[in-house]
Amino acid sequence: MAAKGNILVNKVTGEKIKWLETSRDTNGRYLLMEFEVAPGGCVPVSHVHPNQDEYFEVESGGMRLQMKGETIRLGPGQTHLVPKGQAHQWWNDSEEHALKMRVKLEPALNSEIFFEQFFGLANDGKTKADGSPKFMQVMAMSNEYEIYLAAPPVPVQKIAAGILGTIAGVLGYKKYYSAYSKAEAEQHASPADLKI
Repeated sequence: MAAKGNILVNKVTGEKIKWLETSRDTNGRYLLMEFEVAPGGCVPVSHVHPNQDEYFEVESGGMRLQMKGETIRLGPGQTHLVPKGQAHQWWNDSEEHALKMRVKLEPALNSEIFFEQFFGLANDGKTKADGSPKFMQVMAMSNEYEIYLAAPPVPVQKIAAGILGTIAGVLGYKKYYSAYSKAEAEQHASPADLKI
């Protein structure tokens, strides 16, 4: 379970998250984390948070942020807002130095659980080689965590995830795996979801 000061590590991608303020700390208003990204590390795909603003503040290193067909560079002390609904992708632009930044998601929604699940799957070898979830795993999780690919349009993806997510469930993919976020899984999942 996410708690202020706890650290979450993705052994595949080299990403590290330190929870600064959790959803519980802010009554769901926002989630604030310190995000460390290994040299050359990136978010594998352009994606959309339809109901969340995402704020970046670079502490050390440099990042590239691509949105609206443009790529900008952010260095130490620089900030940028990605408004809800805006497709974006970011990466550490150095092959030698880690990127350290603060990331704020507003409102928090259930993003903490998403990161616990995503990192847990990667750490257990249940993702592609680059650490990104397999397609059917994405279908099982998309509507739950409200994170979608940049295309096709989000309404189309919601329908597809609804249909394919059901099939994914039959194939054994889940929205929650208790090994990765026990308290949240027990609160939100059905009894069948509590087993890996």
